[in-house]
Amino acid sequence: MASILNFPQIHFDFGAIKELAPELNKRQIDRPLIITDQGLVEHGVCEKLLDALPSNIKVSLFDKIPENPTIFGVEQALEVYKKNNCNGIIGFGGGSVLDSGKALRVIATHDVSLIDILNDSDKITANVAPYITIPTTAGTGAEITFGGGIHPEPNAPAFGIRSIHVRPDLAICDPEYTMTLPARLTAATGMDALTHCVEGFLSNNSNPPIEAIALDGTWRVINYIDKAVIDGNDREARSQMSMAALEGGMSIYMGLGPIHALSMTFGDSPLHHGTLVTVAMPAVMRFYNHKIKGNALERIASAMGLTADKESGNRIADAVAETNARLGLPSTVKEMGYDKTNIEKMVRDSCESHFNMTAPIRPNGEEYEKIIIEVLG
Repeated sequence: MASILNFPQIHFDFGAIKELAPELNKRQIDRPLIITDQGLVEHGVCEKLLDALPSNIKVSLFDKIPENPTIFGVEQALEVYKKNNCNGIIGFGGGSVLDSGKALRVIATHDVSLIDILNDSDKITANVAPYITIPTTAGTGAEITFGGGIHPEPNAPAFGIRSIHVRPDLAICDPEYTMTLPARLTAATGMDALTHCVEGFLSNNSNPPIEAIALDGTWRVINYIDKAVIDGNDREARSQMSMAALEGGMSIYMGLGPIHALSMTFGDSPLHHGTLVTVAMPAVMRFYNHKIKGNALERIASAMGLTADKESGNRIADAVAETNARLGLPSTVKEMGYDKTNIEKMVRDSCESHFNMTAPIRPNGEEYEKIIIEVLG
């Protein structure tokens, strides 16, 4: 049975930021808290956002969201929210910022600690603070999703926060704000979008409209990521990658799988999530080869411009590995700097991941061990 959920309202295109002021007015948000990271402030990107805001509102700013979202970062933002009597949140940044905003909108209105919420998402009610997202990367799709990950400490595995009530109210996707993204992050976040599209499409859930979206997102990444990495000023490439990321976020509604289970396993480190998933993708696609019934792998291969046949899983794996190398991304997590060696714990963490619930095929312990050894390098 297909369960087709609604996405938040979305404004998409160059210049979409012009919709922010009227949307704030419509939602009666006149004391918003902008949460972002210091890099966007230091490089002047946040200043562009402030310029787009009307002069008659009182804006507060919290710019200390870390590269990977943490309980401490969200709690610090909450202090600023309460101190300034804010009545809405604007998440401006990449996945870490946008996921932090999901947690913040809950604890801003719930009389319960964030760790309690992370341990039991059933405690989340519809009484949440208004939340608008403005992505500055083209990868996570977190601007529209109803889940996220929050780390209890910087190098500890993330807790999931998942509820329809944390889904943002509005996403303003203006590719202009991705134009200054460095080449390496353009590559890593773009390949993150690809994993969302592919894992969403392969999910054991049935949702034909989102499956079509996932294949379209796959096509966009494959055809435009090189252009966006080579020339960050290529407006068409930036727009196409922003749409691919948005479609990846839509694909997440189908559920994910072992690629993201592995990213959580290796997430007990400061390593970049988008890079982790694309490094893990080839090994998982090789595992799927000859195992997934039907033509799902062939349809993905076709969307990627590859020969669609019984070896599609291997062809996808090889194509992703080649793309990673071409874009300057690592091929193993050891190459990323991961130095832990407890394979048994890695296997256990991967097997226990909730991401396995929607996998088309759930690897057993022995299979995960083979995959992990390949991903480790």
